[in-house]
Amino acid sequence: MFPDYRHSLVNISASVLRAFGVEASHPTLPELDALLAYPYRNVVILLLDGMGDGAVRDLLAPEGFFNRHRQGAVSSVFPPTTTAATLSLMTGKTPCETGWLGWKQYFPALDRIVVPFTNTDYYTGERIATCHAARTFLYGSYIFDAVDRAGMGRAYHVSPFGTTRADTWEALTRHIRMLCAQAGRKLIYAYWEQPDNIMHKTGSHSEQTKAELRMLETAVEALCGALKDTLLIVTADHGHRDTVYHNLDDYPEIRQMLVRPPALESRACAFYVREADRARFPAVFRRVFPSGFRLFSKAEVLQNGMFGTGEHHPLFEAFIGDFLAVSVAEYGIVYDARCRQFCSNHGGLTPDEMQVPFIVVRR
Repeated sequence: MFPDYRHSLVNISASVLRAFGVEASHPTLPELDALLAYPYRNVVILLLDGMGDGAVRDLLAPEGFFNRHRQGAVSSVFPPTTTAATLSLMTGKTPCETGWLGWKQYFPALDRIVVPFTNTDYYTGERIATCHAARTFLYGSYIFDAVDRAGMGRAYHVSPFGTTRADTWEALTRHIRMLCAQAGRKLIYAYWEQPDNIMHKTGSHSEQTKAELRMLETAVEALCGALKDTLLIVTADHGHRDTVYHNLDDYPEIRQMLVRPPALESRACAFYVREADRARFPAVFRRVFPSGFRLFSKAEVLQNGMFGTGEHHPLFEAFIGDFLAVSVAEYGIVYDARCRQFCSNHGGLTPDEMQVPFIVVRR
């Protein structure tokens, strides 16, 4: 399932920007436009990391709070992963525009594969001392700043690393309640790291995952009881898929063709291939991995627009490598034993990963 950039997280941002007097660079979401026609004092976007639409429909009661208020599903971006999706929602731009593509990205100026969120070398764990790669090379113009400049309201980012810091769920919901009670029109974007962390550790359908989802649902319902003149949108950055991994230590024919380890995600794997091997790499890859992946050349990636529309970030082509192997089943690819192999992961093209819920509560 390819992303739909006419009905996605990017379009949620576009609708919100328009409601606060900011011209958006991508189409708005019509169903959200209709809701925002009423001038709510508070517009709250609550993003629950990893809570795909399938998890809401399959793991929570049909008559429960989330499913009662679920208006359908919207598309994540590609790859459906926190790095790409949250930055698209926070900037109103697609991944090809922001350059935020995956957990680990190759930065040519540093000649390192860096984790943008932590500014560390993914494969060695070393902190990048020369600069902060994300701040130096990636797009970072946020919708919060645009809303503040437009003057039709104030914008707040509440999360463990937001401008309004919330390190616990209790602190997060307390900040939302306090901000909503204040005078003046507001946009509040709130991010919470669950159920993603639990899904990674225990699986997408584990009992621990089900319990966490039920807790979040109950807590959001309680939060809504304290809100007035508020439109609350609950969504996610991506869903999850239980994953088994191919370790490239076991596939020397593939590994010896690479000039550096893979980048981006285990389920959306960017390969950097020696020039002499590029012509034969697709045939070798498909022989070694006959099913479970779709392999795209750089030219095919550029043609199909899977990373979105808009002007490409200057480093976009460097970030996507020479070939991109994307999971369409339960598989991921890691370079060696240093790479984490989560029970459940994301980044591929399955509906479980690509579709996120569009839950709306009006108070």
